[in-house]
This record gives sequence, C-alpha cells and structure tokens, in this order.
Amino acid sequence: MFARWGRFVYRRRRWVAALAVVVAAVSLTFASRTSSVLSTGGWYDPSSQSQKVAAQLAADFGQGGSSMVVLFTAPGRTDAASPAFQAQIGQAVAGLKSDPRVASVVGYAQTGSKAFISTSGNASWVLVNLSVSEDQAISVVDGIRSEIHAPSGMTVALTGSAPLAQAQQNQSEADLSQAESVSLPIALFILLLVFGSLVAAGLPLTVAGLTIPTALGIVYFVAQHTLMSIFVTSVITMLGLALAIDYSLFMVSRFREELACGATVEEAVERTVATSGKAVTFSGTAVAIGLSGLILFRAPTISSMGIGGALIAVCSVVYALTFLPAVLSILGPRVERLRVPNPFRRGSARAAGVDAMAELAPEAAVPAGGGLWARIAAGVMARPVVVLVPILAMLLAFGIPFLGEKQGLPGADVLPATSEARIAWDAIQNDFPAGQSQPIDVLVKVQGDPLSAANVAALQAYSERLASLRGVAAVSGPFSLTNSAGQPLAMTQVSALLTAPPSQRPAALNGMLAADVRGSLVHLQVITPAPGTQAAQDLVRSIRAINPGPGISAQVGGLDASTVDFLDAQNAQLPIAIVYILAAMALMLLLQFGSVVLPIKAVVMTMLSLTASFGALVWIFQDGNLSQFLGFQAPGMTIAIVPILMFSIIFGLSMDYEVLLLSRIQEAYRRTGDTRLAVADGLARTGRVITGAALIMVSVFAAFGLAQIIVIKSLGIGMAIAVLIDATIIRALLVPATMRLLGRAAWWAPSRLSGLTGRVGFSHVETDYECDAPDYGLGEPAPDKRGELPAPRGLANRPPKPAAS
Repeated sequence: MFARWGRFVYRRRRWVAALAVVVAAVSLTFASRTSSVLSTGGWYDPSSQSQKVAAQLAADFGQGGSSMVVLFTAPGRTDAASPAFQAQIGQAVAGLKSDPRVASVVGYAQTGSKAFISTSGNASWVLVNLSVSEDQAISVVDGIRSEIHAPSGMTVALTGSAPLAQAQQNQSEADLSQAESVSLPIALFILLLVFGSLVAAGLPLTVAGLTIPTALGIVYFVAQHTLMSIFVTSVITMLGLALAIDYSLFMVSRFREELACGATVEEAVERTVATSGKAVTFSGTAVAIGLSGLILFRAPTISSMGIGGALIAVCSVVYALTFLPAVLSILGPRVERLRVPNPFRRGSARAAGVDAMAELAPEAAVPAGGGLWARIAAGVMARPVVVLVPILAMLLAFGIPFLGEKQGLPGADVLPATSEARIAWDAIQNDFPAGQSQPIDVLVKVQGDPLSAANVAALQAYSERLASLRGVAAVSGPFSLTNSAGQPLAMTQVSALLTAPPSQRPAALNGMLAADVRGSLVHLQVITPAPGTQAAQDLVRSIRAINPGPGISAQVGGLDASTVDFLDAQNAQLPIAIVYILAAMALMLLLQFGSVVLPIKAVVMTMLSLTASFGALVWIFQDGNLSQFLGFQAPGMTIAIVPILMFSIIFGLSMDYEVLLLSRIQEAYRRTGDTRLAVADGLARTGRVITGAALIMVSVFAAFGLAQIIVIKSLGIGMAIAVLIDATIIRALLVPATMRLLGRAAWWAPSRLSGLTGRVGFSHVETDYECDAPDYGLGEPAPDKRGELPAPRGLANRPPKPAAS
C-alpha cells in the first residue's frame, strides 16, 4: 500500500505539492485567529460539585461572571478608609458606571467592609463585575483600563480574572515567538550537520512550516464547539516543530540513501515511502493514540491538549507522506545542492566502528557502515550486566524525588513576577485581610423559608460548626453577624434580627439578605487565611465532611474546591488513561514486530526514562532547585497536568526511536540470525539519525523552557530531559544490553500470533537490496524454532536489485 502511494505521489508530484501548499495557506488564515477563540479557563471538572455551585451562583445570585480588581495605592498615606481617599477612587471609576460592559462596581464606599482596605492603610481596591463571559472579558480589559483615571499621588493596577487571563494570553504568545526564534536556528544547524546540504536541511523546516498552521486552523473550528485551552497553541507548536522535523529527517535520510545506492528518483521515492513512510505513519499513529488518551479526562484543559496534540501528530504524518515525497520527486539528486562542510566528521570514527563489528564477528566481511555507534553497541553487549545494573539503579535513583510530588493548579503565580497583574494580585493576597479575595463558597439549601425561626437556628448552628474548623478565619454571611467592634453576636441576637420584619432590620443586614438569600438557598463564605494552599484544600474536604443538620443540604465551591475536584477527577481517571496508552502502544509494537517480548521491553524502557524525568521535574520545579538559573519562582508544587501530559507525549515520541532502531535490528536479524550482529548493525545505521532527531527535539523542548509561564516552562524542560534520556541512555545503552541478554527470546511469539501478525502485514522490514548491506560471512542463519520470524513481506520479497555496472 505504501509503495503504491509512493508511486502515485511521484507521478502526480506537482499536483500533490501544490495542493498541500494551498491547504496550508488556507489554514493559515484561520490559524491567525485561533488565539481569539481559545480559553484561559478549563481547570475544572464539569460534573463536579464545585462547578454545580458555580452554575447555581451565576444563575440565582448573579455571581460567577468575569471581573477585575482595580488596586489604588498611595505610598506614604495611611488613610485609605477616609472619605477623602474613597472620594478620589469614586472619581477615578466614575466613567465605568455608564459602560454597558460593567455590571457593578463594589468597594469600601459601597460596603464598609475592611476587606477592601490594606492593613497598612495605604491602599484600597474595588471589584468591577463585568457583564461579559470570561473569554470575552480579555478583549475589554484595555478599554476599561482607559476609562479609569489615576488620582493624583496614586498608582493604579489591574488584576483579577480578566486581567490575569489577558496577561496569560499575551505572555503565551510572547513565549511562543521566543521559542520559535531560538529553536529554529538550532534545528537548522543540527540538520546541516546531519545532511551536509542546505537544500536537504531546509525540507524538514518547510514541512514544519506547513504542518503547524494547518493544525492550528483545524483547532479554530474545533474551538467553536468545545472549550480549547490557550495552552493548546504551545503544545501544537512544540510538538509540530519536533514531529514534523523528525519525520522529515527520517524520510529525507532514506531518500538520499536510496539515491546513493543507484536507485532512480521514482524508485527512491517509492522505497522511501514504503519503508520510512510506513515507520513515520506508525510513529505518528502512536503519538496520536498516546495523546488521545488525554481525551478520557473530563477537565477541558487536559482533553483539549489531547485533541490538539493528536491533530498535530496526524498533520505531521499527512505532510510527510504528501508534500515531502512530492518535493523530493521534483528535486531528485538536487536535494544534495548547496553542500556545507561538516568539521565534525572524521574517518577514524568509521574505522573504529568497523573494528567493533569485526570483534563481534571476526570472520565477517568489512561492513560499509559502523562508526561510533557500532563500537558502543559492541562494548555494551560485551558486558551487558555490568552496563544494565548501574544504569537501572541510576534511573530509579533519579526518580526518588517524584515520591514527594505535590500537585496543584496554576493561579496568578504562573505569570512572571514582573507582570502587573501578578504584582497586584500578590499585593491583594499579602497586604489585605487574608482570604477575603478567594473565599470558599458554601451553598446551603433548606426546607421552607430560610428566615423562619427553625431554619435560622439550624443555619446558625451550621455556621458555628464551620467557624470551629481548623484553618477558618471567619464565616461570612447573614447568619454570622458581628458588632461594631468585630465581635460575633449571640445566637439569640442574630435570630431576633433575622426574624424581625424587614423595616425593623438594619439596612446593612437587609443588603446582606438580598445578596445571599434566594428562595430556599443561602450563600455562605468561609474565609481561610491561606487560600490556594494544601491547607485550604484540606479545609474543603473537612467542610464537605460536616453534616449540616436535618433538612439541610450543603455544597461547597470556590477556587480551592474546584482544585480539589479537579485533582480528584484526574486521579480517578488516570489509571484508565495509563492502561489505555500502555495497551495501545504494546499492541502496535506487537503488530509491527510480531514479538510479544519487544512490546514489554519497550514499555519498561520508556517507563524508566519517564521515572527519571519525573524525578527531575519535581526536583527542579517543586523543590526550586535551579530556579535562579532557569528564571522562575518555585510554586512549591507540580502543575497537575504536566506529568500526565509528559506521560502521553513521551510514550508516543519514544516510538519514533523504538520503531526506527528495532526495524533495522529486525532486518539484520532476518538476514543473519544473530542478535548481537543485528543490534550492532541497527545501532550503527540509525545512531546518527536518532541522535540528530533527538537533538532537534531536545532543542525545541528546551527552547520552550525559556517561557515565562511556568506551565509551559516545566513541560518543555521535563520533556527535553525525557527525550535526552530516552535517545541516549535508553537507546544506546539499555537496548543493546537487554537485547544481548534476551538473545533470540526477544523475537518470541506464540506460533498462531506470529502467523496472524505476518498475515496482517504490519511487520516492518526494510529492503533487502541495499547496496551497503554488511556481509558478515555467516551464510544463511539457522532456523530458530523458539524465535522464528515470519517471512519478510512487501518490498522485502522482491528480488535483489542488480549490482550497478
């Protein structure tokens, strides 16, 4: 099938190339608008209790819409609560009252609450409630900012949900631009070292330039129907650069190899698509399957990244099988144009590789390959246990910090410390009464009138039980009243006030009842001095564990409750996603190589690289090591979605190297029947390409480690470490060691299963007529009943190509 596709592309090369460019150009028009339809939200479980509370507060209490906080600071003053100070603030925000996008402006002047006055008395803030959604609010922040006039002697700063969301969006775009400007020149340099030709090196970058806009254009339409996170653009760009360049690297390398063997351009394209094209398709499918496991999560942030990641994997494969072979068909031998000298190539390395091959098989003829990688393989397989045991111990030791992982969700602290929205938010948290800006919402439902004597008594008792919990500073609501000195009123006094006719109640109490009581629903707020911490999450669980009393039900919401629900949902769905990803990867490797042992080995190897990289992730970003060098403030936790994202992406990406390496090893094993020679041959043939591909991926991911938003920074650094470990320690050391110890058992499968995989035809064997195929002088390998492989299929069954005259 792939050979036929290669022939088709060659014969319609100009049409195929033109169509691919047109599709990318059309997609670019929509890709440029993608950021406008993405959301900074999605950090919640839609079916959770906290989201039900948020929906109820929005529907019945008019709360939950977007808002912004305007912070007024007057250095040197201590009279923020004075009428003069508040009058200046009133004049500054007077223009907002006539703005149709503003629902209300609430501050100290309207409520008299000390929550709006800083502890030092030099600052005050007002809450601007907006009549637009969270995502629409991003576009109105600048307009509202222009309507606020800073009073003389005061500074004005905006924070809250809308300004923070706008800051995240702007910072994400700046981080993307920076990562692209850093990674692309590095990728070009590595490609020049690998290919030695400017034309060949430019092809992978061209494919990436077509793939990313196409995927973003599709995301634009997907976002019209489901919530897509703003971080999807970073994931698509990060993976798009890595995958498109890697797949093109494999394809172009194979095409040049076929031309060097004397094939015509048509034959070279056909064989390239039939071999490397098939491997690329398998790899892209593996990446897409791995990332599609994220769709199993209910949280929109996680599921949207899974959608975006799967789309970029599919687009990378599509362009690698259409545009790239079409352009190669047009270029032909001109792919070698504009040669660039490579000062790192030396003949001695190749000679050393030949000597290493000879050590494995002294009677073998000198192979036309080899080099450093064959020498490494020979050294490892000479002492596999000596190599295997310390490396396993080292990788497991690197993973020890992961045992102390503490997960959390990002807040304002994802932004750099120099961001205005971050600075103002930190001031609200640190300089004002603790917990007032981020309370825990408790929505209580009673039977009948909440202001009846029986319900008032029950609600008072429930409020007192809440106030007695450890970590509660106060319970805000009409059933927990205080006197002018801030002391709580007795239950009898509160009951008398609430059951009195409205005309006999204080005006402030009527205002509280109007705000916090709707029908049989009552809204209470629990104030904790440490919002956004593990203690606040524990408090949420304690509140939910309290029995509110007979005839009363309570639900808990707010940001801390949303975090608890998000983490609980993620942890509940995590085992299902892991089993799905592992089973899918193992099944694909089974179909690819017809072995039961190799998929298990591949899964274990990838888990080892992930263990070490997860430990590094916690050590760096949770514990704060290297924080000054990398330029971030440690949040004291690991961003919840980063480990599962790394797990899904790295499992897919590791299939790149696994398939490329094992395909060559399998080909050599079919030819020689000797696992030692097969491993040395496979590593010698693929080591340079795998190293180049890994260096490109590491440079791309590390470039995203320069991001200011810690979610993207930690994801980029974590994946760079994982790929580096996978492509070096795992592929160069552990794979030869384990293959040497397994021997022929590595290829074992039950006879019926082996026959099935052979009939399916997924088994990947490269052509047998390569002009530089080593001849080890061993003759035909003896049949191995324990590990007999099915006969090669497809191109491998063609007669050998006649030797060039």
